[in-house]
Amino acid sequence: MANVTGDSTDEVSSYMTAIWNNFNKAGDESEEHFADILTKLGAETAASTTEITTALEKYTGVANTIGLSYESATAAATTLIDRMRETPEVAGTALKTIFARMEGLKLDGEIAESEDGPATTLNKYSQALHQIGVEIKD
Repeated sequence: MANVTGDSTDEVSSYMTAIWNNFNKAGDESEEHFADILTKLGAETAASTTEITTALEKYTGVANTIGLSYESATAAATTLIDRMRETPEVAGTALKTIFARMEGLKLDGEIAESEDGPATTLNKYSQALHQIGVEIKD
């Protein structure tokens, strides 16, 4: 991967370790799987592999906690960097904040189910989004 991206082996080792530790808990994917996705996205978009991994390092822990797949987490970072030309630090921090706020949704088992499914307790961020017309439960 270092040969393809032009990054040093130390850099590649650092971000691949973060990815591996957070997204390969079951141990069923090879490092090549993760590297291939990064390299392909870096080659096919305006986001470089280094930018994508820098963003990922900011929020891999939260992405893993909420159950976001590696492919989805990588696609989110790539899209922000590629389409909006955000810096990887800004993209990663933004995604970390968004996903952490979404994690604030809690199922409340003591409340009877509504016609929409189990009742939920919304945190202040989802309530604020609701006020401007963004429904995060949909």
